[in-house]
Amino acid sequence: MPPGHGGAPEAASTTAATAALGEALALPEYRAGRLQPRRTEGDYLILSDVNALVLRHGAEFSGDVFDYGCGGAPYEASFARCRSYIKADVVPGPRVDRLLDRDGLTQEIDASYDWVFSTQVLEHVPDPAAYLRESHRLLRPGGRLLLSTHGLFPEHGCPFDFQRWTADGLVLAARTAGFEILSAGKLTAGVRGAVQMMHHCVWGLRPPPERKLWRAILSVVRKAYGALGVPVLNLIADQFRGQGCVPPGDPSTVYVGVYVLARRPQPGGSKSS
Repeated sequence: MPPGHGGAPEAASTTAATAALGEALALPEYRAGRLQPRRTEGDYLILSDVNALVLRHGAEFSGDVFDYGCGGAPYEASFARCRSYIKADVVPGPRVDRLLDRDGLTQEIDASYDWVFSTQVLEHVPDPAAYLRESHRLLRPGGRLLLSTHGLFPEHGCPFDFQRWTADGLVLAARTAGFEILSAGKLTAGVRGAVQMMHHCVWGLRPPPERKLWRAILSVVRKAYGALGVPVLNLIADQFRGQGCVPPGDPSTVYVGVYVLARRPQPGGSKSS
């Protein structure tokens, strides 16, 4: 809600909803769903591929880490060997160490971290360029950013949803913020991406209330699809695990997520790959 708009009841309602969101993101069920998604779940594929991306780089995490938009911090265990792990979010919650400004910026000291970690956050940020510049500012020279966000994925407010990216678009945004690109790619691409989106398309089969017969028929279709179609199609998609993460130049035009691994250049070094 913009400053100066609305009255006390609306403000109180917004505060209560924000607090409830923070509590929900910290629930063990939410964290477990991120770390160990089940094949019977509709978002199994994208969650599995993001988790695989984090695990792939787990051995590289070191020093001081800033989890920028941590939510319930489901990947905290990946940073157990690091010197420090600071969790920050614009939404307060039991697992949040630093509450960000309303614009998503921080009060952290310049060049105070070795890693900035950000998974499925950038789409919720009203000014992604400022977020990336802030990530660059937080890092020591040579420090790294691991960031994933959405390519083709249904809108999901948490509490808001503003942006989508192509693989090339995310690389361009990171370079514009001053980063050197180490690697980048598309997540949940090809068959995996098509299956992931099919789940959401079927869930959307909800005719208007006056179409009572079709609502009843399609309600049965959705239930049958959820019970049988989702796990079977996820099993088929798992035969294409190589499409879980592909380079930006891959011919796949359907992909659910994108990621970039980038570095703040050393003084006098290159700012792009």
